[in-house]
Amino acid sequence: MSRMLAAVVLAAAVLFAVPTAAAAAPAACGATNVALNKPATASSTENGSLLPAKAFDGNPATRWSSAFSDPQWLQVDLGTAQQLCRVVLRWEAASARTFTVQGSPTGTDSWSDLMPPASGTGGTQTLDLNAVRYVRLTGLTRNTRYGYSLFEFEVYPAATPPAVPAAWPTWGGGPGHAGFNAGERTLTTTTVETLHRLRLTAGDIDVPVVADGIVYGPSRTTLQFVAADLATGAVRWTTPPATEPALRYTTGGTVGNGLVYAGTSTGFIHAFDAATGAERWSFRIDGNQLFNAPIVVGDTLYAKGDAQGDNTLVYAFNAATGAVRWTRELTGYTTATLAYDSNRLYVAGGNSGLLTGLDAGTGAVLWSVPASQSQLTPVAAGGRVYLAVNGLVAYDGATGRTLWTRTGSFAFPAVLDGTLYSVELSTPPVLHAIAPPTGADRWTFATQPGGPALISPLFTAFPAVANGVVYVNLGRVLAIDGLSKRPLWTGPEGAVAAPVVADGRLLIRGPEGLGVYGT
Repeated sequence: MSRMLAAVVLAAAVLFAVPTAAAAAPAACGATNVALNKPATASSTENGSLLPAKAFDGNPATRWSSAFSDPQWLQVDLGTAQQLCRVVLRWEAASARTFTVQGSPTGTDSWSDLMPPASGTGGTQTLDLNAVRYVRLTGLTRNTRYGYSLFEFEVYPAATPPAVPAAWPTWGGGPGHAGFNAGERTLTTTTVETLHRLRLTAGDIDVPVVADGIVYGPSRTTLQFVAADLATGAVRWTTPPATEPALRYTTGGTVGNGLVYAGTSTGFIHAFDAATGAERWSFRIDGNQLFNAPIVVGDTLYAKGDAQGDNTLVYAFNAATGAVRWTRELTGYTTATLAYDSNRLYVAGGNSGLLTGLDAGTGAVLWSVPASQSQLTPVAAGGRVYLAVNGLVAYDGATGRTLWTRTGSFAFPAVLDGTLYSVELSTPPVLHAIAPPTGADRWTFATQPGGPALISPLFTAFPAVANGVVYVNLGRVLAIDGLSKRPLWTGPEGAVAAPVVADGRLLIRGPEGLGVYGT
């Protein structure tokens, strides 16, 4: 869902179409009417007693009514940008025949549709929509010779998402590698302006993952797996010295169910107690290497092994015990890891040149489509799959059908609130905020020419998004307000990995090591 100011505009000329499941409406809505008694404005009023505020006062006996002409609009300012779920329109007899519901970050411009144009039914209508601050209903055509009249215009937010147990190493807080950490609520557009480096974390941790105040990851120097205290930087535990290849950790960590999972270059997956480091189970994927961290979804751990020149093996494990639930062999070798969304796994093609969708419950192949010989991990969110290869391509997650393609060279994207963020690797690099359904730009941000260059841009320029703020390396690490496009904070240059944000901290790996930033 896109982050905008929550202004609801009633456009009475939209043909009503009930959104389908593919519209990615939130699964559950909150119970609070967030528009109740909020500031309201309208294009007109019928008289001095039928004011815009009457549609937001919670009184079913009072109403707003417009002048007797088309079009007319009614909008509300929710006060802050919110992830919305639906609106409820309680029409008087003077209802809309067609209308639109739109959102805006400012309440004055940049209006965009939150749902397809709709037909008015009269009575009470319930409509699913996306996230904004200003919500506007625009009546396009009337059902009667009178104007547009509403008893109540109610707006309900999405249900509060569950806290994500970890900020993933590289792609953020979810198994879809969608680049966001929904559990991060500490850093805000106000507090992020005071970020400063608190310390370097001990252990020389690479590709960090954060959960419950602990930073996990492989040591770049010793190849041991390390857990360090986020608050103090002190090491809590490490795996035994890497005296043989089976003990050399090369993947980032994955945290879930009280365990942390990591992989070695010889194909071993190890599960450790996240607090103590005690090993709970291990498994070797036959003759294959592990290049990327496994992913956890509920009580299932998914991992993929590779051996150059051989096929790819995908495994589903009982996350608690390591028991194998199913395996699937796919043609071709790829170093890309898995992505998950809507009970489907996605595997990028490697030398097979395919993008494949699997049933996450059984491992059955659902579809395979040409996707070039990409070794890059897919990003999956909202029923779509994105791949940064020969441009930026969006696929339908259920069928593999190509939805749109952007030309140019792009880094891994991040997806939050109906907006796709990706860095175009031009000179200077440009951050794009993209509409997922169409691939069109919503806004762009570029640094001034002549700034510091990106190091390994394909792997360091993918954004992390949390609490409405986009953290991105554009030569310097920046924090950018996802609504206003305003840079909130300018961080260090020379980052050698993408930023990670979790537990009120921002982690940036630079030439000196892993820096922990806080307020």
